[in-house]
Order: sequence, then C-alpha cells, then structure tokens
Amino acid sequence: MQKLKNIFNKFLSFKFAPLIIFLIMALLMVSRQLWTHTLFFGADSLFHFNRFYDTAMQLKTGKFSYFQTNFGFMQTGRILSALYGPIIAYLGGAILLLCGSWFKFQIILNLIVLVIAGLTMYLLNIKNHVTRGYAILIAIIYMYSSQIVQWVTSQQFTAFGAALLPLLMISGTNAIRKHDVSVLGLALSMSLLIQTHLMSSMIGMLGIIPLFIVGLLTATDKWKLIRHTLYAAIITIFLTINVWYNLLFISATNKLLSVYPVPHLRTYGFNFNLYSIINIFKPTEAVLFLFVIGFVIYRWKQINLTTKTLTVTGIGFMLVSWSHFPWGIIQRIMPSLTYTLQFPKRFLVLPFIMILLSLGMIMTYEQANNHQFFHRKQWWRLLLVAVIIIGSLGLDFYSMNDRIYRYDQTAKGHNISNYHDSSLYYYFGKHHRNVKTDIYSKHLGYLMNDFIKASPDYMPIKHQIKGFKQYNAFNPYLLDYHQYIGKNSVTHFKHKVLHNGSLSVTWHSKNAKWTQVPLVKYANTKVTLNGNKLKKVHTTNLGAVIVKARAGKNRVTIQYQRDFMTRLMMVICMLSWLSILGYFIFSKIVTKL
Repeated sequence: MQKLKNIFNKFLSFKFAPLIIFLIMALLMVSRQLWTHTLFFGADSLFHFNRFYDTAMQLKTGKFSYFQTNFGFMQTGRILSALYGPIIAYLGGAILLLCGSWFKFQIILNLIVLVIAGLTMYLLNIKNHVTRGYAILIAIIYMYSSQIVQWVTSQQFTAFGAALLPLLMISGTNAIRKHDVSVLGLALSMSLLIQTHLMSSMIGMLGIIPLFIVGLLTATDKWKLIRHTLYAAIITIFLTINVWYNLLFISATNKLLSVYPVPHLRTYGFNFNLYSIINIFKPTEAVLFLFVIGFVIYRWKQINLTTKTLTVTGIGFMLVSWSHFPWGIIQRIMPSLTYTLQFPKRFLVLPFIMILLSLGMIMTYEQANNHQFFHRKQWWRLLLVAVIIIGSLGLDFYSMNDRIYRYDQTAKGHNISNYHDSSLYYYFGKHHRNVKTDIYSKHLGYLMNDFIKASPDYMPIKHQIKGFKQYNAFNPYLLDYHQYIGKNSVTHFKHKVLHNGSLSVTWHSKNAKWTQVPLVKYANTKVTLNGNKLKKVHTTNLGAVIVKARAGKNRVTIQYQRDFMTRLMMVICMLSWLSILGYFIFSKIVTKL
C-alpha cells in the first residue's frame, strides 16, 4: 500500500500530471458517447455547427468574409459570428477541418472544453494556495458540474464561458489577498471571455465586483488597485474592439431581431424539481455547497477574508439564479432582460466557481493547521470525493440517455418538414442520406443541408420587436422557414461564393417577375442584379432580398461593405493583440539575458 502511495505521490509531482488526469476524466465523460456512436443534438447545436462550418469552409477555400455567413445557414449571407464570439468561431472551424467529420469534431471539442475547464479551475486554486491534490479534486468536480457538462449533452455555449471564467476570478481573489491586480492578467482574461461569449463576460464582471469592493475597502493603497483596474479596462477595450464596435455599429444601422425573449424570467431559474436536479444543480453538488456554507458559518472567526467573501458572494448569486428570486418585479422594471439575460440560471456558474474554491481553501487551511476533522484517516475522505464524482458522472450519464434516444429518433427521420417541431426540418430523404451517414461523412455540408433549424437571431427587420407577445405574433421562426429554408429547398437557386467575400445566387425564371431571393440584406450590404448595382433594394419583413427578375438566367450578388471606421477598428484590434504577443516574447528574451 505504501509503495502505491509513493508511486502516486511521485506521479502527482510530475509537471503535467494535472493535464493527464483531466484528460482521463474528460475521456470518461465522453465514453458513453463514444460507445454509442451518438451525436448529441441540443436546442442550439445546429446554430453553433453552422457557425463552425462557415468558418471551416472559409479556411478551406480561402474565400474569407468576416461579416457575411457565406457557407453556413444555407448560404444566406446573414451576419452572425462577427456579433457572437468571432475568434472562437474561427478556432472551431479550424478544429472541424482537422477532425474531418462531425462526430469526431464533437468528441474533440467536448474534450477541449472539459480539459480547459479543469485547467483553469486548477490554476485558480493553485493561485489561491490550495494544495495540488485538493486543487486537482476541485477541478475535476468543476469539470463534471452542470455548468461545463451542458456543452457535452446539449451544446449550450455558456459552457465555453464557464470554462474560462476561473481565469477572471484570479483577479477577483488577488484584489482581496494582494489588494492589487495583474493588469495584463485581468485584461487578457476579460478579453478572452468577450471574444468567446459576451454574456459570460458580463456575468463574470458582475461576479468580481463584490470581490473588488472588499479588496478596495481593506486596501491601504486604494488608488493602486483602482489605477491598475482602469489600465486593464483600457487594454480590454482595444483587445475586443472587433466585438463591441461591430455590435454597436450594426445595431445602430439596422433593426436586428433579438434572440428569443422568454415570457417569464423566473421560469428559467433553477428550482428543486427533477429537471434541475439532473441538469442544473445536482444533489452531489448541493451536498458540497451545504458543507462549505455550514463550515464557514461554524468557523467564521477562524477563516480568512477571501474565503468569507467568496462564500457570501456565492450564496448571493445562488439566490439570484433561483426561480423564486423576485424576477417578476425585475422583469417589469427591465423588460430587456428577457432577451439579453434570458435565463437567470446562468448566474449559477459564479457560485460553482466561488464555493468550490472556498472548499479547496478550507481543506488546505484545516489540514495545514492540524485540525482533527481533516486529519482523520484519508480513506473516508477519498471515498466521499469518489462518491461525489461518480454520483455527478452517473447523473450526467442519465441525462445522456434522453439525448441518445432523441438521436435514434432523428436518425430514423426521412424528408420531414414540420415547422411546429421545435423549428427543426429534416431533408434526409431528399438526398437519400440519413443522419448516421452524415455525421461520419467527410462532406461536412451534408449534415448542414439535411438537418436544418430555423435560427432568425440577428436578422434585419423593419420594425423593432419588443417582448414575448410581439415576438410571438411576428413568428420569425415560421418566416425564416418560408423565406429562406423553404425557398432553398423548393427552388433551384445555385449559390456561389466569390474570392472577394461576396455571395451570388443564380436561377432561371420563366418570365419577368418579382422574385424573393434567399439572401439577407443589411444596411451596408451592396446588392447587384445581373451585374447592375441596385440603388433601392426591396426586402421582406425578415430582410430577404426581393428583385424584379427578367425572363431567363438571373444573378443576384451581395457583399457587406465595410466603411473606413470599421476597417480601422479591426486593424487596431489586430495590432493590439500583436503588441501583447510582442511584449511577452520581448519579456522572455530579456529574462533569459
């Protein structure tokens, strides 16, 4: 037994031991999917798959278009990735190309998200002086939490933000412990979040504000903390100019359809029902949370300020994410939260990070100070951790059963077109294919053309839609089907992407008539018909181009025109990242000298 213990301790001392452990645990999580050869489809799966497919084809063909989606979303030319995690979209596209099939891509991306979550949580614990063994255990628990596993089971993109958020929390805890922050550390962590998932960056910012306030109140040199935070904010602005400037400019020059506005915010908080227990806040996690909260109350006078602040802040955000929080009142005051925040349960990522970190700090402190509770025989502690990890994994596998069943039902689908079925449309029968062949095919476009979901988010509209009732009356999912999906499936439109980033559609018309083309027009989109630039372009209520076709062959070409300021902002963003990279390289060279 002692020999095994020595071998394990020697392995733990190895520099890359945490990475190896996290990779093994990540493989265990995706083992069910590997065994069943299943591709999990969640509500947003096809939305993100189309984003990654578009950038993958840009990289493959060399026909780049930062704004127009020329390959994904049935080649409609809509703007999406420029507003929604552009850097991650291109990274995902590169991974998709390397993987060569959708099944391999989902497995690899699942592993990447899980391992990154483990590494960032491990780093957060180490930076807060949690011992290596405990840091690894806390990181594994976080990897298996619902905040991360939601990507594996249902492709909820908030998991990408959750995987990176521990990096931002390092600055929050530094503000309390050191009364200072690393300027580049705070700037880079926030910039990564903004470039990945804007909502996660907003939640993260709200999460570290209480930590900064405590740090500021207890600091002797308050101006130093404020000054370094402001420096970090300025650098962040430059590093993320491509996201916020384009979002502001495109929103100002167009009326964009918002994402789905939920009818009641409180409905989408976590609750103590079966769904929440399996998918949002598992009993194993609740046990850990209750233990930490109880321990902090019991040892309030002995524990340090950082642990107290993290626990209290974590409890606060746990209450905020609860369905019984007064979200009804807040919704009446700020109705825009129904389509910006959408789901209060998103705040749960903060308690998960903060309270799990508190657990690691408590265990480290108690063991170091020779307290009896943490110095009893180790076997029961290891058994308890094993039960928690296995219990979480078991519930995750249980949740996967439903996904596997849905996949099997989808695989049997043939030529179904039903816009009342969660906006999903199946065209497997049209090309004599099925989902099983599509997910393994080297032709990545097969799945995109056979398995389609209406996704009207950020489409240009003529009148602003506010609130659930207006959105429901407008019925954009049905409009998306009729104006884009249906048009592409029943009319012989031929799409061609040109090297200058423009997108053209050709078709034959029996006679001269007004024709709606499945291409999107924004304020800065240039439209040409048969080689002639159109000064006035007619569009539908969801932005689809309408032209007067002539008898015979017709061609419509669209290209998003970037103005001088947009190009300047993109250049500034690239130069900012290159400057940061140059600074790190220069620092390494100077250090070696």
